[in-house]
Amino acid sequence: MRITLLTNRDLPSHLALSQLVRQLADHEISIFISEKVGSDYLLPSPLMALQSFELELLQDGRPSFEQLAVKTGGSLQGFVDIDNKVNGSAGLERIKATRPDLIISVRFGLIIGQDIIDIPRYGVINLHSGVLPSYRGVMATLRAMLNGDSDIGSTLHFIQDSGIDTGDIISVKTIPLQRQSSYLFNVLSLYSGGIRQIINAVRFLSDLQALEAFTQQGTPRYFTFPTTAELNHFSTQGYRLFDPHERTAITRLYALN
Repeated sequence: MRITLLTNRDLPSHLALSQLVRQLADHEISIFISEKVGSDYLLPSPLMALQSFELELLQDGRPSFEQLAVKTGGSLQGFVDIDNKVNGSAGLERIKATRPDLIISVRFGLIIGQDIIDIPRYGVINLHSGVLPSYRGVMATLRAMLNGDSDIGSTLHFIQDSGIDTGDIISVKTIPLQRQSSYLFNVLSLYSGGIRQIINAVRFLSDLQALEAFTQQGTPRYFTFPTTAELNHFSTQGYRLFDPHERTAITRLYALN
């Protein structure tokens, strides 16, 4: 099967891509990357610190995104040179050129339009690091932590239009929230089960079985990046966005699956 992966330049995406490159080795893979999520605006300083910590880990000797793409026999492609206009004629042609049977999105930071959605015969599926429809948008795990949830989860769903996290659900995987661990470690812990969700879907399609999916049920809630006040509240609840002492534990997550 020809599979086009859409991902983002951050640590959770890197963890997911490291596992997908290995587990999808029998397929023809093309990889596109976004450089950020959302619009251009200055994030609150705690989120900037989180980004810096992720970048530090990405530069500690792990294979780069570019090196992971080479392992698939291709090269990493992006959209920065065309002003991130993924839905413009140039962006559309780049994705068309990979002739995908399936597009898989993991944390991709750009919204794709209907012309791209219509390209692959098996559609576009997205792994969202939150339980839908309760946690649409970004940093769903942080919202779950603030809400006192006992579990966090990932949702594999179709992208059927340009709505954010609105498509029919293929599967949901939940794990217990680790309250003593940081937000980042809890997010990264989702990807062992999340990658299995993707691999199971690919196996179904490889066996020419249609993916069953159901319309989202319940009251949808959409979240943007937290404000400084919300991040301060997160901290006063005893939570941390990241913990430098978790480096070894994070590296161990790469060996799962």
